[in-house]
Amino acid sequence: MVRHLGPEIARGSRSSVRAWGNDAVAKVPLPTTPNAWILFEARYTAAVHAVGAPVPRLLGVEEIDGRTVSIFERVWGPSMWERITADPSSGARDAVELAQLHHRLLSLPPPPTLPRQLDRFACKIRRAAASVSSGLAGLLPGLPADAPVYRLCHGDLHPGNVLVSADGPVVIDWFDASRGDPVLDVARTMVLLGAIGPTTILPVHLPGATPALLRDMHEAYLDRILHLRGLSADDVAAARVFAVAARLAEGLERDELLRALTPGVFRDA
Repeated sequence: MVRHLGPEIARGSRSSVRAWGNDAVAKVPLPTTPNAWILFEARYTAAVHAVGAPVPRLLGVEEIDGRTVSIFERVWGPSMWERITADPSSGARDAVELAQLHHRLLSLPPPPTLPRQLDRFACKIRRAAASVSSGLAGLLPGLPADAPVYRLCHGDLHPGNVLVSADGPVVIDWFDASRGDPVLDVARTMVLLGAIGPTTILPVHLPGATPALLRDMHEAYLDRILHLRGLSADDVAAARVFAVAARLAEGLERDELLRALTPGVFRDA
């Protein structure tokens, strides 16, 4: 039976998620998104599913109107962020759940086919140096040493990328997945939650967020993930500058991120 794209279910910065029959979804790249990105994410999702990560099952890859479209099983349930915005009093509780989920992912051995985390960070920082501030290139020699044991790092974990199903949380959007150091992945999530040192910004991927809600979530998430992983708050804080620099390469929240960075990090920012 030939299936056709159904109504749009969700839209992100790279793709639109459309219904595909009753029990599947199609991830369709936006016009500015290269076909290869969809294909790589499909491969990464299938690989992390194989090592036990809670992700949607990849059903296949199709070509529709000249565009590569990935087909996944449909996960029924709201995103964690939708649940939080429906009841902001649950923010801290959901942030603890996010930390527990993050710990679960970081406890998994990563597929060897995933990119290396440090290569991802270095590539993004070089791109930010070219497009935002040449001073960012000065951060490259300070990137942490390679992790002695690689762990599964999502690279884009925030409440909007967690679906709350009847069977438990399911993590989506694996394009930025890598094998690397939990500290950098935790720092990345803190930035995605809007925590930039003492400053709180309002991320575009968390619509409706307020500074007070995000501060409650920062505190609850960080306290729980540090305890679960046995990490140092100082190490996460030190890694945050690299996460901010990498985020700048994505063209989002540029002014807020630059204002929040420690003075003196850049020569010309």
